[in-house]
Amino acid sequence: MNKLFTPYDLSGIELTNRVVMAPMTRTRTLNNVPNEFTAEYYAQRASAGLLITEGLPISDEARGYLYTPGIYADEHLPGWRQVTAAVH
Repeated sequence: MNKLFTPYDLSGIELTNRVVMAPMTRTRTLNNVPNEFTAEYYAQRASAGLLITEGLPISDEARGYLYTPGIYADEHLPGWRQVTAAVH
């Protein structure tokens, strides 16, 4: 347990600690577009050593349930840029 909060080199990626958050899907989007709520969710958890984003639908037909952010349309990209900026 004493190593949990120590830095770790993950094949050249320097992590501040050894905490890893697994992928998860959040139903926080309207119209399936990542928004400020998606960015806030990930920003609140950005202190984990490694934050792996959710499994994203790559088409509308691939969506498992409602209100999950996609990554298959141009309108999704600005939302994911907002998320990326929030966690960095």
